[in-house]
Amino acid sequence: MTTLPHSNLATKQERLAGQELLDFIKGSASATKTEQCLRSGYIKESGSPAFTDWYVAILEARGIDYDTEPETTWYDSLTEQDQELYDMIEERCDEFTKLSGEQCQEFMDELSSLGITTAEQFEDALYYQLSTRHDESHLGEFVEYLVTEVNCEELPDFLCIDWMQSWYSNYCHDFSTLDFDGDTYFFYNHF
Repeated sequence: MTTLPHSNLATKQERLAGQELLDFIKGSASATKTEQCLRSGYIKESGSPAFTDWYVAILEARGIDYDTEPETTWYDSLTEQDQELYDMIEERCDEFTKLSGEQCQEFMDELSSLGITTAEQFEDALYYQLSTRHDESHLGEFVEYLVTEVNCEELPDFLCIDWMQSWYSNYCHDFSTLDFDGDTYFFYNHF
């Protein structure tokens, strides 16, 4: 397994905050948001970026009050179908309870682009969720999960399988992926 070069930063480096965080972001404008998040110390235990904490820290550094009150307004403004969809998302992916309404709406918009607009479709289509890795090894990990856990195939120990190549050759046509907040969600296309 490949380790991210920043995966040990959280234990060695305190999370940047306040003006120090803003200066760091300004000085690393050419880096991706993922790199900025990781390099400023916002890393989950899994080694993936802790985007939510990072964005909250940026808001606080800019003097913007992080008020959770609008969350109720966001949910209440949803249609009944969208409320049912969000409830299913929260039931299957409990990390959504910690996200803002704007982030949840962004995820629901991404789902809509995959043709998933109801709770039933989400429940039928969602297969698996993994932390996103820069080397795409999570794609191979998903295929291994399908073969060994879902299909319960027992493979001899002496086989060497290129799980990532299996994704590209055999599985990527049947599944869609959605990268969101440091995780990759795998959805079956034929729900």
